[in-house]
Amino acid sequence: MSTGKQQDLRKYAIIALWLAVAWLVSGSALAADHSCSDCHASATPSAADLIKPLSGLCADCHAARIAAGEHLVDVPVSVATVLPTSDGKLTCVTCHDPHQPRAALRMQDPALCRQCHPR
Repeated sequence: MSTGKQQDLRKYAIIALWLAVAWLVSGSALAADHSCSDCHASATPSAADLIKPLSGLCADCHAARIAAGEHLVDVPVSVATVLPTSDGKLTCVTCHDPHQPRAALRMQDPALCRQCHPR
């Protein structure tokens, strides 16, 4: 690879890194100051005591991402998967673990995507 191409790749990698850091600190990412009562109705939280439907909870803070079509929710799942679904539908927690910092992905990409998209 030529020196010019290497410099271009390095420049784009630095730009991508700065964009990722800016996104993480911008408030678009899940804040670390949430409590159980933000989503759960009881003192002993469970999936059965959510204060509203699951996707609605996530949309309260991430409406722009869902509205932009970046994250599809409440879509019927047509393949067998080990990931959690709600009434046979894909939800935010299918891919994200809301109890981890910044609602971390449940698996590394591309293994996560391949759970439903084997190609």
